[in-house]
Amino acid sequence: CSHTPTRKKETMRGVSSLSSSSSSRRRVWLTAALSLRCQAAARGPPRRLCYGGATARRRTEQAQGQWSAIGRVSRSSVALYDLTSLGPVGYSEAMRFQSRLVQSRVANATKDGLVLVEHEAVYTLGRGATQEHVRYDPTEAGAPPLLRTERGGDVTYHGPGQLVAYPVLHLGGYRKDSHWYLRALEEVVVRTCAALGLPDAERHPEHTGVWLRGTKVAAVGVALRRWVTYHGVALNVCPSVADFDRIVPCGLHDEPVGSLQQHLGEVTLADVAPLFLAEFASVFEADLANVDVVREKRQGDDDHRRERGEDRLDALTFPANDDDA
Repeated sequence: CSHTPTRKKETMRGVSSLSSSSSSRRRVWLTAALSLRCQAAARGPPRRLCYGGATARRRTEQAQGQWSAIGRVSRSSVALYDLTSLGPVGYSEAMRFQSRLVQSRVANATKDGLVLVEHEAVYTLGRGATQEHVRYDPTEAGAPPLLRTERGGDVTYHGPGQLVAYPVLHLGGYRKDSHWYLRALEEVVVRTCAALGLPDAERHPEHTGVWLRGTKVAAVGVALRRWVTYHGVALNVCPSVADFDRIVPCGLHDEPVGSLQQHLGEVTLADVAPLFLAEFASVFEADLANVDVVREKRQGDDDHRRERGEDRLDALTFPANDDDA
């Protein structure tokens, strides 16, 4: 180590007034310490300062996470709010319903829930996304709305023919691991595709979502509040894939969007929803219990009524929580 003689000379000046025995012991100690420093320098910077190579690869793999079964002793109970029978529901209308459910779950006043819905055409931005990947002018007359959401991720599309699931779960009853939760939602979609005769649906090694034969068929974007989940997963069953051309979906330029219909032919949400729910129950080791939901409509023009938020979805009852999360 080229700086050793200088350090040694400076050190000896500093201890010249000490006794010879004390000076000798200190010189031995300093020589050993400097030797260790030289060895460390030869090995390179400490591992904790390394941001590339194998360390970075391991960190990436940890960030992606993986799904594994919970193996619970008894199954959880999840209330199912199936809105698909209502036809396409306005995004803001559904978010108000989800928000009330989340608030109730955070307060531990209701049990876990799963909202299943089909949306009217809308484009949404994740909480940190910009309009960089938006290819249309949402201010033009007749253009679908572009709304900001609380979920993670970039810009995406929701519309008729897409099955959207919003689980409102306290992860304390499952696994307190957000990456495990993302992989669990993907697992539900992968298994649903397999049940439909599409066993080659798969995850992407770098991106969240599910791909089928080179096209992305499901997007995942979630949020957490005190370990209660909201937002969720959107599965393209039979939407108009051309509607995704107005954006760069999820900010991925080279990842085309597809649908189950492209591989199965004629298929509807009614065909897919029961299989999706069965796989959700299996992955989360839960029993689903239907809860009736009513939709109160007000008189007046549909568009203006929705803009004023006058349509209201409401559960006849939010089931009380019987177990502490």
